[in-house]
Order: sequence, then C-alpha cells, then structure tokens
Amino acid sequence: MPFLGNPNPLNRHYALDHFKRTNDIYGHPVGDQVLCRFAAVIRKYARTGVDAFRLGGEEFAIVMSRMTEERAYDLASKIGVAFGTEIVPTPLGPLRSTVSGGIGFGEADGSTLDEVLARADSMLYAAKRAGRNCVISRKGMDKADPVKPALRSA
Repeated sequence: MPFLGNPNPLNRHYALDHFKRTNDIYGHPVGDQVLCRFAAVIRKYARTGVDAFRLGGEEFAIVMSRMTEERAYDLASKIGVAFGTEIVPTPLGPLRSTVSGGIGFGEADGSTLDEVLARADSMLYAAKRAGRNCVISRKGMDKADPVKPALRSA
C-alpha cells in the first residue's frame, strides 16, 4: 500500500557508531546503557506523530509525517548532537558514543514503507562511508561533497 503526500512519510535510520566495539570492550551491560541513553534522547526530541523503533542491534528507525527535509535534517542532527554529549560511566572511565543517520522520504505519487525504509538505509550507509558521526539526506547527496560536519555542538 503506497503512502501519499510529499515529503511524507519520513524515515530516519540511525546506527550507533562502533557499537560492537563498545560491547566488546566495555561489556553488554554498558552497551545496554548506551542503547537506553539513545532511546532517552529520541524521546526527548520526539513529538506527536513520531514513532521510534529499535530495528535490532544498534539500529533504530524513526517514522514521522508532515515534516520538510530541512526540518528533518535539523531534528536528526539535534538528536545526534544530544547523544554525543551523553556520558556513560564505566569501570574503564567515561564513555561517549556517536551516531550516524540517514533520512528517507516518500514520493509525491506514493511510496511503500519498504521503499522509504530503503531510501533511509541507503543514506545511513552514505553517512557511514562519510566518516560516521553525521546525518545525510537525499539533498545532501545532490551536492558535490556529501560529507556533513561532525555533530559536535548543540
């Protein structure tokens, strides 16, 4: 079944950067704390009409509607910046983590949820190739240099 409207719906895929390494070095209980911190950041920035899901492992999806690509990028970046400031105490010292994100939209003539998810997933992998700790959308890919500045400050 297609979704109608442009640019609705919106999907943002996130993957916690180097999460396997976090689990390997700090252990799964610390990894679980990192996942909980990311979920808390998403809740902080969520609004009505926003559904967030853990897809498995370190991957999350946020589905929403009625948002421009520019606004979606801004909100996705704020989530990334906020998560980057979170500190998880560990026996080995404080741990900060980062997240990469990709934004996908439905098309004006309709898109299936699978198509929107695939677009967001493609942008997520572009963010990883760009060095991680960034968010990339289709508009960002239209530019000669798709690398976004690292998400460093709020």
